[in-house]
Amino acid sequence: MLRVENVYKTFFPGTINEKRALNGLSLHLKPGDFVTVIGGNGAGKSTMLNAIAGVWPIDAGKIIINNVDITQRPEHQRAQFIGRVFQDPMLGTAAGMTIEENLAIASRRGQTPGFSWSCSSKDHDRFFELLKELDLGLENRMTAKVGLLSGGQRQALTLLMATLKKPELLLLDEHTAALDPKTASKVLSLTEKIVNRDKLTSIMITHNMRDALRYGNRLVMLHNGNIIIDVEGEQKQCLDIPDLLAMFEKAAGNSLDSDRLLLG
Repeated sequence: MLRVENVYKTFFPGTINEKRALNGLSLHLKPGDFVTVIGGNGAGKSTMLNAIAGVWPIDAGKIIINNVDITQRPEHQRAQFIGRVFQDPMLGTAAGMTIEENLAIASRRGQTPGFSWSCSSKDHDRFFELLKELDLGLENRMTAKVGLLSGGQRQALTLLMATLKKPELLLLDEHTAALDPKTASKVLSLTEKIVNRDKLTSIMITHNMRDALRYGNRLVMLHNGNIIIDVEGEQKQCLDIPDLLAMFEKAAGNSLDSDRLLLG
């Protein structure tokens, strides 16, 4: 379904700040895979997601979604394939527009904008029912400006918007990192519910090893711009945090050092 083939990305090449962020990274996802991604700072997690999303061009390699080579396509052209939720709850929504207006825009992802766009009564009823499923009371605030929502409410809305028009691939870039633990747990539960219900192929970056082990059917760990651990199914279910740390140290050839605090 998704094939990331031998991808390289170097920032500031030829300068004192040169940084090889992706080092021949390859990742293949089957339809319906829910992959959690962990790794220390600078491991290449967000760089990988940004490469898939088309935020910047890659130096070499290919990115293919459902047999469509999107390697050379700009970010806006990939929107028809990809839904994304960012770490910052302020991203992904239009603060000055209402909840209903934001959902109307999301329902037309990948289409050319036009003045004929409007929210019909059918759309309104559909949005009401979808918001009701979030159990946050947003179905009764559809005319409220999104900028008035809390971070958790806004992130839940962004998640709904990203999946409203079922994407080929859902990218979740530490989408609960900026939330308090209770709200983060709520958004993660909503994520799991939507992903499983709609059988979405998804990649979720997290710094929380417990969440990485709990959610999804597959886990990968990045180090120095490449995947060093890739486990799924029963093997993943049987792992705990000490197991994962030991696997990292064996695969990377060194101890986690400061990363142990980051990943624990």
